[in-house]
Amino acid sequence: MELFCFASKNLTNIWAGIGASMWVVAETSPTDMKARITKSNRLKVGSLGLLYCNETHSFTTPFLAYSKPDPEKVVADVWPEKWRLPFRIHPLGTPVRQLHMDAAKTKWPILKNVGAGGVSAAMNITGTTVFVPIEISGDDWALILADLSAV
Repeated sequence: MELFCFASKNLTNIWAGIGASMWVVAETSPTDMKARITKSNRLKVGSLGLLYCNETHSFTTPFLAYSKPDPEKVVADVWPEKWRLPFRIHPLGTPVRQLHMDAAKTKWPILKNVGAGGVSAAMNITGTTVFVPIEISGDDWALILADLSAV
């Protein structure tokens, strides 16, 4: 199964996204945005997602996507900045539950052998890999949900 991971600079932005049941990505140069729009076509209704907070270096809030990213819409009324490629999410948790990246490396098999790029590269949470999913097993997803879901 595919897992899409998205980074946020802080918990405030994650809480705003959860409150709006939406996620977005930063606006970049026209060339980079063209590539992001193309990559965003991989995210479908029902896709699995996970948020990462750069501020706390922690994973949080698994979710299900329930819309495709909108390549035309700019969101300016949820976060302080303008954001692009919005898509609807159904959060399966909240940032109340977080797992620091060091703990995730010891608990989650998908992170046990991270290479030189570290957790960011392993989970595709860098700017150039936004909307590029990683392949995980059902057992991996079950561990993520056990650690981070609200159920």
